[in-house]
Amino acid sequence: MENNSQQSKPGESQGRYAIILAVLALIFVFVPHFAFKIAYIVLAVFAIILGAVGLSQAKKANISTSIAKIGMWMGIGLIFIPLVIYFSIFFAAKSDYLRNKMSQDKVEAIKEDMKRHRDSVMKTEKIIQDTTQVQNK
Repeated sequence: MENNSQQSKPGESQGRYAIILAVLALIFVFVPHFAFKIAYIVLAVFAIILGAVGLSQAKKANISTSIAKIGMWMGIGLIFIPLVIYFSIFFAAKSDYLRNKMSQDKVEAIKEDMKRHRDSVMKTEKIIQDTTQVQNK
């Protein structure tokens, strides 16, 4: 009896599993629930680990490492790209908040200057009135 089942090459199955986990992590990136955000990070880390294991096994067997590399790099990309996007959004929002805060501070400073200017004008008008009254007497 022949065994017709095809044996996978060393590192190939780990590479496939890494790609599958990376694709699942990619799906979880877009689900707006905190538990899925944690799950995508865990899946991406496992994709990196399985990709690295598959890469090392494929190198030892002197065969193609492309599937393992794809799975590993997808996991790495899924860890860093969303984090870069999240931090970019955070810092943009913080920058916008600070810009608005500075604008509000400038508006308050202008209001204070206008109030001082108005008080100065009122004092000057009072002095002019007093001076004209004294001159008229």
